[in-house]
Amino acid sequence: MALESFRDTWQEMAQRNPRMLHTLMAMRERERAILQEARPRRAAILQVICALPEQVRSDAELLQAVEAERIKQEHDALCARCAYTVDTCHECKYNGQDFTYRRYDNPFLSCIPLCAKYKTQQEQRRIAKLMGIGGVGERFRSRSFATFRETPATRAAVRACKQFCAEVRENPKTQGVMMIGGYGTGKTHLAVAILRETAEAGIPGMFVVVPDLLGKMRASFDRKDGKADELVTTTKNAPLLVLDDLGAENPRPWVVELVYVLINHRYEHMLPTVITTNCGGRELEATFGRRIVSRLAEMTTPVNIRAEDYRMKGAC
Repeated sequence: MALESFRDTWQEMAQRNPRMLHTLMAMRERERAILQEARPRRAAILQVICALPEQVRSDAELLQAVEAERIKQEHDALCARCAYTVDTCHECKYNGQDFTYRRYDNPFLSCIPLCAKYKTQQEQRRIAKLMGIGGVGERFRSRSFATFRETPATRAAVRACKQFCAEVRENPKTQGVMMIGGYGTGKTHLAVAILRETAEAGIPGMFVVVPDLLGKMRASFDRKDGKADELVTTTKNAPLLVLDDLGAENPRPWVVELVYVLINHRYEHMLPTVITTNCGGRELEATFGRRIVSRLAEMTTPVNIRAEDYRMKGAC
């Protein structure tokens, strides 16, 4: 009714302006042609935009449905050959603020869901804001499988990490990975590569250097700003979590208890977790106790990396 009232007002104004009247008549002719073509296809249009018959009763609603159908088909064709990455997904016209406004004008555009990459980008940004820099240091932010210098000693680890990426795309509750090795064997590089690979598949991840997380939490406790609870909740529930350098922290009682809370929650909810550590099973048990190590053994696949320290070789 509001749309028809607006057009009546426009027509009254147009009578005073022949050019406007001509524009109005041309628009109505286009609308008539669109409606004539759309009426026989009404059921097919509703199927494309996932609308119910009772949602499209008037000509105005049918015109909106036709517009939504056209945009949905354009979106699907563009999405099928998407050239955007998680880092650039916000540049896509279907994820911008302008398209958000168009959704208000045409409610049938809700048939176009938010892109998985875009949702991943927004979650990564939220985590980055919470963690300061998202946990990943500047040196490692550009690391990927393509930049990893594979050697015979690391080949099995690379294969295991790529296999994990393939499995977690199909099953969000797949078993995680625990990379065990000395300093400079590429554990952190591979962990970041996993995050990058899975992010492109629409799986948001969180990278946590365990001693850094504990430092942030201790600082939050001291400031009493309430961020510690948010950090714990976000870390516990991240769709994919990387715990980097587990075992490097001072094993005070509150530290052990916090690590247990994180590990136990992810264990019970079958959330995939990637862990890097310099410690073997006995060392981890001596630090955290059997209840934590037992859960880690069931929720992750161990990957031993027996390689030389690439930093000492100058092969970075």
